[in-house]
Amino acid sequence: MLNKTILALGADIKNRFLVAEGRDLYPGPEIGDLSNAENYAFFKSQIRKVAEKLKPNIIAYDLHPGYFSSRLAKEFSYYQFPVQHHHAHIASVMCEHNLKKPVIGVSFDGTGYGADGNMWGGEFLMVNKNGFRRLAHLKYRMMPGGDRVVYEPWRMIISILKEKATGYLNDVKKQDKDLILSMMAKNINSPLSSSAGRLFDAAAALLGICKFPSYEAEGPIKLEAMCDDKIDDRYEFTTVKQNGCHAIDTGELFLGMVRDLRKDKDKPYIATKFHNSVSEIIISMVKKLSKQLGIKNTALSGGVFQNKFLKTKAIKKLSDSGFKVFTNNITPVNDLNISLGQYYVSCYTCKG
Repeated sequence: MLNKTILALGADIKNRFLVAEGRDLYPGPEIGDLSNAENYAFFKSQIRKVAEKLKPNIIAYDLHPGYFSSRLAKEFSYYQFPVQHHHAHIASVMCEHNLKKPVIGVSFDGTGYGADGNMWGGEFLMVNKNGFRRLAHLKYRMMPGGDRVVYEPWRMIISILKEKATGYLNDVKKQDKDLILSMMAKNINSPLSSSAGRLFDAAAALLGICKFPSYEAEGPIKLEAMCDDKIDDRYEFTTVKQNGCHAIDTGELFLGMVRDLRKDKDKPYIATKFHNSVSEIIISMVKKLSKQLGIKNTALSGGVFQNKFLKTKAIKKLSDSGFKVFTNNITPVNDLNISLGQYYVSCYTCKG
């Protein structure tokens, strides 16, 4: 496919499309959130101009059927090629580093449409030139109210701890907490998510750092700022096998945070233990999968790895354990790398 012209539309929240003519890559501008009418109008005009001028062989886009970019792709008659979001994240790393061998990809972010119709975001994938296989993921949690959890992340700590969390949410109205518990009990508008980003939201809400964010990722940013690299303690977590995948249950992790709060432990100590626990989830699972598959190359991508404390610790511990660790160096680790990954996947797996 390297002699083809490919138009990769990227993601919706942080959009940047990409045009590839053979091996020559031309990234578009950073457009931003396509749910903004002005942004979408600009994106649409740019894509139509490119499509009319170059007449691409392939239009690659995100698997999410509700994305503005995905719906626009269907307006064209060129060969359409959907790419799963987290597959694209890891493929972008492989493209940047020209990796030929399979990798164990760790893709942690806020959300991405999964191949099973649920929201993914805490993924361990085996990725090669022929595609990807999901090997492990964070346990599915309900998102009561769907995307509303992004704006009211206190909902996620209730999702994880249920009634045990309500006493730590004193500035949330009782009727609101009761409504969320009821929604979950009746499975009303509570889609499932394996998102790592939502765990950071939940931790920040539990510690009272951020229950109602005023800017994107406020809770996780403040949580990271509290970390102390001299603290090595962590919480426990469990792993079970589900439908051929390892599912990592962080319930005990959050119960550990509650126990520390009851003991009046400092919040920076608890925040650091939380980060150390997420790092250990990554290290232990990569080791387990490597032992099964014999793969020593690891790729890290996704918006959660904008967290320097987590990223630095994970890379150091993996490297110390004999892994070759790759991450995005040319593109950011967030969704601005999605179009590059879509291009890479299209090159090697698209039959159009």
